[in-house]
Order: sequence, then structure tokens, then C-alpha cells
Amino acid sequence: MFWRITHQNTYFNERFGRSDFEEIVDNGVLGEAMAYIMKYIEKSGERIVYSKNLPQFFLSDIMDWDIVCPYGEEERKFILSDKFGCWDEGVYVGEVSGDTIAQMPKVN
Repeated sequence: MFWRITHQNTYFNERFGRSDFEEIVDNGVLGEAMAYIMKYIEKSGERIVYSKNLPQFFLSDIMDWDIVCPYGEEERKFILSDKFGCWDEGVYVGEVSGDTIAQMPKVN
């Protein structure tokens, strides 16, 4: 006999029907999943802003390995990994954190 464990959420079940949640462990699949979700969020005119209480605008170079997936018009916006590196003029400042951001140039 084969048993399958499902992880459901009553909020989603009541609004959208049956739900089944599972961890995404493959980064290649993670990017595809994020692009799929962002497509539907943008269709409704919504906008995601997630800063985890960090200042919103600072300048940093972004390395390819820190990009989870591109999205938006012409894929010119990016979803970054939670622990992306901050770079100033090609010099590594550190992993994103309050202390690192305090050292980064700011934008109005």
C-alpha cells in the first residue's frame, strides 16, 4: 500500500479548492515556480514589495548566482536569494543585512 502525505491550508482550500504544499528543493524549479507566480500577480496589477524591515533603496551590483529568476516586462526585474551579496563598484561589501546596507550607497 502506498501512502501520500499532503500539506493543506484551510485558507486556500476554502477560497480556491484543494491545496497541496510541498517544499521546493531544486533551485532550477524554484525559479520557474517564482516566475509562474509572478506572472499571475502582475496580471492583477499587484506589486510585491518585500524588504524584511530593511531600507528600501540602496545601490548594489548583483551577481548572476544571486538571481532566483527574472520577471516583469522584458524580464528586467529580478527576485534575489534571501542572502544575496552586496557589491559596491566591484568590491564585495558582505551578505545583505542591516549592517551591510548601512555601508552601501543610498538612492532617493
